[in-house]
Amino acid sequence: MSFKYRLERVLNLREQELDKVKAKFQEAASNIQKVQTKIQQNKLDQAHLQADLSKGVSGALVAIYANRANYLKNRHETLEQELIQAKEQLEIVKQELLEAQQKMEALTKHKKKQKAEYEKAELKQEENMLNELALIMRRMKEDENAQE
Repeated sequence: MSFKYRLERVLNLREQELDKVKAKFQEAASNIQKVQTKIQQNKLDQAHLQADLSKGVSGALVAIYANRANYLKNRHETLEQELIQAKEQLEIVKQELLEAQQKMEALTKHKKKQKAEYEKAELKQEENMLNELALIMRRMKEDENAQE
């Protein structure tokens, strides 16, 4: 009879949960990268706009450039808020990941301990059977010697 862990289903569920949280963590980290990329692009757009403005702009375009500059400034503030929220979300998911890893590790350790105990009991049982077999063989030999 081979070792069968009675909490194998729970272990599998914990493993699935851990995989889901890992995916969630990757998504949160990716979201931060996306927002940071948008911030960098926004800064580039602002720099290009400033460069165009420094070259000098005619009267009608001044209003358009001013509106664009105002839009980029507001966009920057919005993106900074998104980045703060994304980092907060990453921290929350990081905690979930740590908890899921701890639960998984606890069950894995428990399974290893149970398996070690099972193997120890199997060895003991095998040893007892060998001892009994040796005893039977010894008695048979003694009986043979007694009959001779």
